[in-house]
Amino acid sequence: MIYDNLNAKKSELDKQPPLSAEAFEKLRKKIELETAYVSGCFDGASLNRKETAEILYEDKTVADHSLTEHIQVLNAAKVFEMISELSKKVNHQIDDTDVKNIHRIVVRNLDDNNGGMYRGFMLKFQVGIHDLPDSIRVQRMMNDFGMWLFSARTLHPAAIAAEAHLKLMSIQPFGQGNAGVARFLMNLILMRHGYPPALFSRREKTEYWETLEKAIFKNDREGYDKLICRAVNRALEAYLNAAQKKVVEEEEHDPYFLRIGQLAKECGERVSTLRYWTSMGLLETAGKTSADYTLYSSDILPRIKRLKELKEERYTLEEIRRKLQEE
Repeated sequence: MIYDNLNAKKSELDKQPPLSAEAFEKLRKKIELETAYVSGCFDGASLNRKETAEILYEDKTVADHSLTEHIQVLNAAKVFEMISELSKKVNHQIDDTDVKNIHRIVVRNLDDNNGGMYRGFMLKFQVGIHDLPDSIRVQRMMNDFGMWLFSARTLHPAAIAAEAHLKLMSIQPFGQGNAGVARFLMNLILMRHGYPPALFSRREKTEYWETLEKAIFKNDREGYDKLICRAVNRALEAYLNAAQKKVVEEEEHDPYFLRIGQLAKECGERVSTLRYWTSMGLLETAGKTSADYTLYSSDILPRIKRLKELKEERYTLEEIRRKLQEE
């Protein structure tokens, strides 16, 4: 099984001496920041890592970003703190009550009246045109989900976490905040079994949503399972590096954001071409400004360069889309 490959790294981590209090706090803050930053990115926020850190640790207000984005960052940190404490409770059995409690914090000061309350309306999946279960079925499906959480003890911990995340995203029981709740639940399960919380990369945003869609609606889990395995493996490596006092250069650097006209100048393409490529799913946006201008991350520039190379090699746009996804 794919998650069995994580056992060796987990075993190596278990052999390491405990971190000093200072090193542990430094690692905890790093994971907390990365969780809040990437979670926001996956769910449509345009804050970069530096801005996320300013909100979390310097109590700053970041210009050109909505109050909602600021609150989401603070809520993510609060949930991370909650699941960290919950994971240490020896006799605690994770169930659907924890799911509701996580949701209350995810939407705190955003939708307090509906915190922990199952939705009473129809919802569509974030990718494609798929309908999610109607509100009448949500309560029964969540009861079944709670029973599954209680009985799922024989699988690999990462497999339980991945399955819980997938099941919850296939129901999406709340009116908003479902993806964040599902990722925090996954991390709670991992931490409860002695694993570090999974670390996604912001570059995996499109892959995250597309593999979820395939797993839920097309019964194709290969890409999804690989993505979750990669995120858990990345977290294990971060903890191992900290335990072994390895200095690792950051693989990712904070992007800067460009309006479509600025992006066109940087990559040497027409605005109309970039709009068309975006509509085809070849490029993804990074959000909008308060004035409703569409933003692109500078991270997209290498993708545009590769796209142009493939065009010169006479690939069709559909072939290019598949090839870029594979790469």
